[in-house]
Amino acid sequence: MILYLLIYYLESKLFSFMPAKWVKRIQLKRIRKIFEWAKENSEFYRQVFSDAGVLELQIKDEEDIKKIPIITKEMILSYEIESVLTCPKSENLVINNTSGSTGKPIEIYSTKKEHFTSYVRTFLALKGYNPFKTFVLIGLYKQKEKIEKHSFLYYCQKYLGLFRREIYSVLTPFEEIKESLIGRKINILSSTPSCFQLLVDELKKAGEKLSIKIVVVSGETVFDDLRDDIKTYLGAQIINVYGSTEHLSTAWTPPDGESFNYALNSIFIEYINPVEINGDLYGELVLTNLVNKTMPFIRYKIGDHTKIPDNYKKMGKVIGRIEDIIALSNGKMLNRLQMCSIYSELSECSQYKFIQKKDKRIFFQATCKQEEDEQRVKEKILQIWRKSFGDYPLEVEFLEELLLNPETGKFKRIEIEL
Repeated sequence: MILYLLIYYLESKLFSFMPAKWVKRIQLKRIRKIFEWAKENSEFYRQVFSDAGVLELQIKDEEDIKKIPIITKEMILSYEIESVLTCPKSENLVINNTSGSTGKPIEIYSTKKEHFTSYVRTFLALKGYNPFKTFVLIGLYKQKEKIEKHSFLYYCQKYLGLFRREIYSVLTPFEEIKESLIGRKINILSSTPSCFQLLVDELKKAGEKLSIKIVVVSGETVFDDLRDDIKTYLGAQIINVYGSTEHLSTAWTPPDGESFNYALNSIFIEYINPVEINGDLYGELVLTNLVNKTMPFIRYKIGDHTKIPDNYKKMGKVIGRIEDIIALSNGKMLNRLQMCSIYSELSECSQYKFIQKKDKRIFFQATCKQEEDEQRVKEKILQIWRKSFGDYPLEVEFLEELLLNPETGKFKRIEIEL
């Protein structure tokens, strides 16, 4: 496996230096191979391709790729997982579960070699990473530790002191995490934006700062106010790693950058259904995983909206799902991006979210900053709301903290009670 991953790493570096036309040519060959492989070995893909009339498709150019039907999570969930896989289920396969943020979670299968390519991509993202220095993580990592047990990584950690990690559970009080990190020089600290926000809040309360070289954020959209807080209270450069369980560690920004680099030898990226947002063109992200042959993802719609870049070898700024929508009874819609735009000037709250209760009432839940007057902040929240939604009722609720989902380590800014 180590030789395979070394070759994968060198190939990834080589692709980053290739002209775009060479990259496209090689990607086309690999798409053709994964298409044929899925057709021959997966009942799901054979049926989907047959229904779309592309079972005998000969992929010769990008226009032919567009003839392949778009695959969604719902389509995969409508089949037994054995029908999707290209090989029998076994104990040797790695299983990762999606967060289920859009509904029912899905199990993603891969071989260990396929799975550990994501570690190489993370390594590519962390320029200057010293494998002898401890990597600090805040999150839920039981599944990852189970996968790593008895792998080459486990033995590197145990016997060579490489790739060691200091792990804090997302369920640990953030005051305790703050106390453990204060006064130390930390090379890399990695977590979700939700966790970083809670850590920053604790630092603000105590009037303290951390000394972090690099912060790695992943799992959620990173907004500008959090970027500013990370720089102020952690003193760190930010590397944003974007990915999904269907292709872990898909792309990453350079320190403090917005556009993403991605492993050109691992995925083929498309943008569909373009929409203009604040003068920029965004599209829904569709990817073809060129690495995972065990459970192929061919023209798979992730659901996130991404700024369409001019450079083929880059991926644009990710703004997440526009589908996070609350439908108001007067016919108006409230989506996550609209909410973030409307309340962009609300600096008095460290966290906030909208919840539509089962009885259709809309709640604005927030954690008010310690020095702020809740009544004054409530009036500001309602004033902003009325500018967009008139007299439509909104209930404001202040909480000491907004709890994270214990399964994902995140919380959604738009939530609908089921």
